[in-house]
Amino acid sequence: MKKNHSILFCPVAFFCLSIVFSCSPVKYIKPLDKNQHAATISFGGPLIKYGSATIPIPFLVGNYGYGIDSSLTGFASFNITSALFGNFQVELGATKQLLNQKKYIPAVSITPIANIIYRNKEAFKLYPQLAVNAFWEYGKQKNMVYIGLDNWFELAQKRAYEVKQSNHVIFMPTIGHSFTGKKWNFIIEGKIIAPNLSNEKLVVDYETPLKKHGALGVYLGYTRKF
Repeated sequence: MKKNHSILFCPVAFFCLSIVFSCSPVKYIKPLDKNQHAATISFGGPLIKYGSATIPIPFLVGNYGYGIDSSLTGFASFNITSALFGNFQVELGATKQLLNQKKYIPAVSITPIANIIYRNKEAFKLYPQLAVNAFWEYGKQKNMVYIGLDNWFELAQKRAYEVKQSNHVIFMPTIGHSFTGKKWNFIIEGKIIAPNLSNEKLVVDYETPLKKHGALGVYLGYTRKF
């Protein structure tokens, strides 16, 4: 893994990187049906103070998924907003369902992801990520409520300019709801981003229920299945 000496990362890198990797909802909570395709567009991000208003950072992300079988879905995502600023950011991953729902006992799935960021040959990074999800389906349409814990890992021992990396894990508790149709899903999701990290002395003022730690992210997603 190459050292990064570019403006790809902010000087307060670790917290800002957590913002980068929180740019979209958890990709798939429940796997698609076997051989089913899905295209998703999502919008949203961490809430920030903008004048007298509070708005989400406008991350726009596109995603494609394919049902390998009824319990496993593979997917790829592309961050459109990052690309507009010269950063190539993709996510390659899969969602595997481990347990089925039994009345009030939730179904459980896991989502491992490889995050890749590329700006130039001196600014290339690879970050693993793992989300653990519990979800409940209800009603005739099988709408879904879910909770999860999304975890992102820094493998490098040093940041840019030979600075020691003191944090290696970012975690993000997540809650969401999916309105389900035969050919579409509409997703609303919220997450607390990096509650273990300070958000003080940053250029941007992040809104968070934890005051001086983390950020609150809000996201909308629309999925078309075919």
